[in-house]
Amino acid sequence: MKTTILITGATGTTGRYTIKNLLAKGVNVRAMVRVTDNRSKQLEAMGVEIVPGDFLNLNSLRTALKGIKRTYFCHPFKDYLPKAAGYFAKAAQENGVELTVVMSQMNVHEGSSSPATQNHLIAEDIFDWAGIGAVHIRPGLFASNYMNMAGPTVKTESKFYFPNPQAKYTIIHPRDIGNVITEILLSKQPEKHIGNKYILTGSGIYSGDDVANEIGRVLNKKVVYVPIPVEHWIEAMKNDPYINDFLAKHLQEFSKDIADGKFNYTTDAVKNITGNEPLTFEQFLLENIDNFKS
Repeated sequence: MKTTILITGATGTTGRYTIKNLLAKGVNVRAMVRVTDNRSKQLEAMGVEIVPGDFLNLNSLRTALKGIKRTYFCHPFKDYLPKAAGYFAKAAQENGVELTVVMSQMNVHEGSSSPATQNHLIAEDIFDWAGIGAVHIRPGLFASNYMNMAGPTVKTESKFYFPNPQAKYTIIHPRDIGNVITEILLSKQPEKHIGNKYILTGSGIYSGDDVANEIGRVLNKKVVYVPIPVEHWIEAMKNDPYINDFLAKHLQEFSKDIADGKFNYTTDAVKNITGNEPLTFEQFLLENIDNFKS
């Protein structure tokens, strides 16, 4: 009988990449979704078992985790992560889960003033205490974020607005994150991963000018980087329906971490785990060029 792996955050970016990888390898996949919509129906059509679940409903988590030994925990950017982690860890513990890949973030550190970063720090501890084989992944800036952060203004103005002109940061293709999650979930030696906190980065470091130039090269046109105050950037980002007050506060503190150089480095984690070099920012742009074309 084949093992079934539970994926939460199944309709999100990293969840979709992970599910695609697992299905390609013939693995049974169960996806926990909060609501049934076109995205979950597409997964079901691909052969994924769909189960309704709520991170704040312990009984629904018990049902989702029934018979599961390996799982991926990916929580939305909401302010109740520690509570959700506690509920999920309890249900996983009750069901005998042996390996849990946990989505965290690159700049997790004790001194952060971001409530989201503090929540990730607490959630990591909760999963470690639970004894359910936690493996934490801490990725850098998602390349996919630039579809919203840069796409609209590149289309209309050929400009990229972003604070901290002196800062540099790593950008990771979300497919690399999905590939890492897949390799860990399917590992024949999970003990090699359990307890690790993997910092996942892309292959390069970028400034605002570098991002604009890379987008411009792919589009074959001039794209200009325009530095703006953090407050103006956050206000503009609030036009995105996914940006709530909690996330806005995080972005403000996150920008300080960028300015302090906390994202200004790369690691070999992606290559060490997957055996492949990280994909480039250029590759992501080429795959999603319509999001930047006018």
